[in-house]
Amino acid sequence: MGTKQLDFSDDTDNEWMEVCRKLRERQRELEKELAREGKKLPEDSDEEEGISEDDKIKCLQSWGVPERILKNLRNLKETKAIKWVKEFSVQPREAWCLVLSGGKGTGKSTGAAAWLYDNVPQDASTRTDGAPNLSPRYWWSGTRIARTNGYAKDFEAMIQRKYMIIDDLGVEYLDKNGNFLQRLDELIDERYSNFKRTIITTNLNVKAFQERYGERVTDRLREGFAHGGGFYEIADESMRARR
Repeated sequence: MGTKQLDFSDDTDNEWMEVCRKLRERQRELEKELAREGKKLPEDSDEEEGISEDDKIKCLQSWGVPERILKNLRNLKETKAIKWVKEFSVQPREAWCLVLSGGKGTGKSTGAAAWLYDNVPQDASTRTDGAPNLSPRYWWSGTRIARTNGYAKDFEAMIQRKYMIIDDLGVEYLDKNGNFLQRLDELIDERYSNFKRTIITTNLNVKAFQERYGERVTDRLREGFAHGGGFYEIADESMRARR
């Protein structure tokens, strides 16, 4: 008999996060009980839940995740970025942000994509013609945000999304009038104020990040860090160089 799927589609973000917290606590209790008996929980099966790996990949593609990153999600290996993302996933809602810092090829963007992969809803599927259902964009590069008008509906969507990836923040052009910094400040402030889960990847270290984006932005990030988020620097050599 298949597992009955619960419908959380009408829940608010707060209700959804509370349900997830209770489910995680119950799972830990079950794991402890089974461990005392020398047993463990059975592995989850995407097929039993009604969504395949291919469907998840298609869903992420429709969310804006680049293909060069999607291919890394198959046969995913444990990395520092993956470890930190997993820890971030079980933190309370106040831990709304995580920053992964490192050079090119250190796995930070793949780690962020893996987080989205784990949050694909079970009812995500493809249409009968094989194309993915229309989905909102959850993945934004810093340069794409810089090209977005602050009054456009896309910008409002960034603020409201339950999840958001800001990839490669730090490579975008900073205009002399400070329009991008103002837009980023508003985006971070709104997501911080409403505990909207956000992962940022950047090639900047802590000092350079603070100097580029200012105290107001970094203060809001620090508040999330205090509750279980974090700014993690990946100092490893490039994964690309090791291939």
